[in-house]
Amino acid sequence: MKTLLDVADRARVALADLIDLQIAPLGLAAMNVLGVLEGKTVLDVGCGTGQSTFQLAERTGTFGRVIGVDIAPNSLKIARSRTIHLPQVLLEQADAAHLGLPDHSVDVVYSRFGAMFFSDPVQAFGNLRRMLRPNGLVGFVCWRSIRENELDYLPLEASGLTLSEAPHVSFEQPSRIRNILHAAGFAEVAVDPFDAEVSCGDIDQTMNVVTQVGALGKALRNSPEMRSAVEPRVRAAITERVRGGQVGLIAATWVVTAHNTDI
Repeated sequence: MKTLLDVADRARVALADLIDLQIAPLGLAAMNVLGVLEGKTVLDVGCGTGQSTFQLAERTGTFGRVIGVDIAPNSLKIARSRTIHLPQVLLEQADAAHLGLPDHSVDVVYSRFGAMFFSDPVQAFGNLRRMLRPNGLVGFVCWRSIRENELDYLPLEASGLTLSEAPHVSFEQPSRIRNILHAAGFAEVAVDPFDAEVSCGDIDQTMNVVTQVGALGKALRNSPEMRSAVEPRVRAAITERVRGGQVGLIAATWVVTAHNTDI
C-alpha cells in the first residue's frame, strides 16, 4: 500500500526538473543570505532531488562540505546521480529531526521548503541547533499562505475549490516561526517576505505540475474523479498568464534566518 510519502516522493521525482526550474529562484533567495560559504560545512535539510545541494557545493568549494538529508528514497536517488562527481557532498536518508551528526559539527543549516514538515518543529530545530557551531546560522525559505501565493490559489480557484478548502501552510504566520525558533534556542530571528514571479515552462508543463503537486495536486490526489472537470478550467486560467510562451505565477515566501548564540 502506497503511503502519502511514497506518492509525494514519486511525484517529486517525475517532475524534478520542472519543480526545480520553478522554485530555484526562491531557494537562491534564501541561499544568498547565508553569506560566504567557501570552506564551510553546510547541512541541506530536505534536499530532495539534489539541486540545492549541488548549488551549495558550488559555494562551499572543494574544501567545504555539504550534507544533504531527506527522508524520500526515490528523490535521493536523483540527488546522488546529480552530485556523484562532487567529493564534498554526502547524502543521507534520514529525518533531520533525529539526525545524529556530532555536536557543533556544522557551520550552516539550510533548507528549501523542507523545514515546514517537521512533526515536532521545536524538537527538530533544537536538534539542528545542537549540530550548529557557536554563532552558526540557520537559513531557510518557506511558503506564506496560499491566499498570498498565486502559484497555488490561481489553479485552486480555477478548479472551483475555495480557499477555505485549501490545506493549511504550517509556517504561513511569521509569529509562529519566531516562537518555534526561540523555543528551540535560536536568537536574532529574522523573517522577511520574498515574492517572485516563477515558471516551470509552458502551459502543458505548468499543467503537469499544478495538477500533481501543491494545493490543487493534493486535492486531486484525494479526489481523482474531479480531474476531468477541473483540468479545462485550470488550463484556461493559466493560459492568461502566458508571456513569451512561458506561464508566470507569483510565489510568496518567507526567508528566515536565525543564529545559534551558544558559546
